[in-house]
Amino acid sequence: MARIDHCSNLIHFTKGKKDALNYEEAYQSFKSIIKSKTLNSGNGKILGKHQCICFTEIPAKCLTINGTLDKKYFSRYTPFGFQLSKNDIYNLNGRPVIYSHRDEYDIEEKNPNLNWRFVTYDPNMNGKLDFTWEREWRIKKDCVELNNEKVKLVFPNMDWINRFITEHEKECYNLSLDDDCEKCYCERDATILKIKDILEDESCEIAIGNCLSSDKFPWILIDMNEK
Repeated sequence: MARIDHCSNLIHFTKGKKDALNYEEAYQSFKSIIKSKTLNSGNGKILGKHQCICFTEIPAKCLTINGTLDKKYFSRYTPFGFQLSKNDIYNLNGRPVIYSHRDEYDIEEKNPNLNWRFVTYDPNMNGKLDFTWEREWRIKKDCVELNNEKVKLVFPNMDWINRFITEHEKECYNLSLDDDCEKCYCERDATILKIKDILEDESCEIAIGNCLSSDKFPWILIDMNEK
């Protein structure tokens, strides 16, 4: 059923190591994950310090303002990320979190089958304990392997996408990032989904830019900029 408040995909966003909102740092972390083909868990701000991998199910049109994550909500992340289907996350035992009072977590504190899903929620705290807008999902695993056929790469805008394509091609041809890349290009186009088109028709794809053969460049890219 089509709903404006519902989406069939989840996104794991990245952030910088030293400065969470530093795009360059976040981009380098993003590339490291792509190279390793693995999403690693963390335990920051997770009750009980469980190792989890976190995602959001917020519909794409509610996420950004011209390619920047809306700072009213996503103040800890950058718009570099990994989109997977909700079905795939669910099949990896991923589940939506439980937004609840801390007392309810304390009751379940010794229940490892449930306590990792709790996020403290109290609407009486003037927004200080209200993270319901993140619509978070979690997987309680140390890591998840990224299948190139199932994951889509999320970027703030076309400038970052073009940079990623160029850098990937040069790395495959063992060229310096400062070298000209004329001999890198071949006939295949990169598949890029524009957020605006995804909202209108998820099957809509825009092929832009030259790239490597599909076995060496297997990803579908998402441009978060609405313009």
